[in-house]
Amino acid sequence: MVLLRKIKRGRRAIVWKFNGDANYIDGPRLAIVWPCINRIQPLLVHQANDMQYLEVNYIDGTTDIKPGPVSLYDDPLKIISILTKDLITLDANELLVLYTQQEQEEKIDLSSVRHIIKGPTLYAPKPNEWIHEFTWHGEDGTHKTHIIPGAKKFKKLRLIPDQFYYNITDVRTSDDALITVKLMLFYELIDVETMLNNTHDPIADFINAVCADVIAFASVRKYETFLENANQLNQFETYPQLITRSDTVGYKINKVVFRGYQASEKLQLMNDNAIQARTKLRLENESELQVQLLEDLKLEKRFERSQKERKMELEQMSHKLDMIKQQHASHLQNKEAENQLERQHQQLLHEDEVKFYQHLKELGTDITQVMIAQQRNPDKLIQIVNDNEKKSQRTSANIQFVDNI
Repeated sequence: MVLLRKIKRGRRAIVWKFNGDANYIDGPRLAIVWPCINRIQPLLVHQANDMQYLEVNYIDGTTDIKPGPVSLYDDPLKIISILTKDLITLDANELLVLYTQQEQEEKIDLSSVRHIIKGPTLYAPKPNEWIHEFTWHGEDGTHKTHIIPGAKKFKKLRLIPDQFYYNITDVRTSDDALITVKLMLFYELIDVETMLNNTHDPIADFINAVCADVIAFASVRKYETFLENANQLNQFETYPQLITRSDTVGYKINKVVFRGYQASEKLQLMNDNAIQARTKLRLENESELQVQLLEDLKLEKRFERSQKERKMELEQMSHKLDMIKQQHASHLQNKEAENQLERQHQQLLHEDEVKFYQHLKELGTDITQVMIAQQRNPDKLIQIVNDNEKKSQRTSANIQFVDNI
């Protein structure tokens, strides 16, 4: 019985003959199928979009990478398998570490070259490349401070700063007290090449170094001294081995945060009792200090008040003295003004009298007689007589005083 098979447009099929030979058929076409003589096998189409690529494995052992968008038929005569894979997306703060096998004529001693692909980009690995996979210490998922080996596996290396929590257990002080120190480390990748050349797990290096630094810090201090100096665990000077190791592996430690400590129940109970006793004494001391400060404040305020009162009294007395001085000065000014007016009045009277006598003299009146007439009963009489006969003497004027004339 003869069968007809339809091959659609855009499709392809392969016709297998009874002798093992094969032919390709492209549509649109009708193919005749003879049972037991030939067989038609439709070929599958593998597609990849813009974010994908095709990995083609050929029969001769070679591999080809075809970035999308692309489509390819699964040819059983040449191809073993075709895999559709997504392109590797890298953000701005991510990178890939690739190793490329160098092509040499004699493939006895093959060597590889390391490449670093930085984002942002889309990348499809080549057939002779493989991606470095990092295996670091990481959280086990049950608790963020429980770090176990190999828990963190990834291929994209992040360049942005990161951090992790870690509790250092069995830290022994100089007086044999066991405590657990809780830390948080902030780190940042600076040199990728240095990291790849010097370490395979920087987190493990950080943990070992910080444990050594904390144990060295606690081993020379007693428990009480450790609690008093616990703030030093936030300083870089406390972690010399951590800083040195981070520089060696290409990392930078940005900050180390001391999140507290944890001791055994008995030790913690003893410490709590001691803290309670110290707190009680401190509160009593502060209460007594407040009482004393209040008394000092009262004395100080009373002293200030007395100072202000004395100052006010002095100001009042000074004000009274100023008022008295002003009154006295005003009285003197008034008296001086009265005297001035009196002198001016007397001056005017004297001037009027002089004018009067001058007028009488001009009229030929005997001024002496007028003055005698005005003063009928004078207390003293002064008479001036010209002595022409005694001109040769030193004194030419003769003054005679007559009382009660």
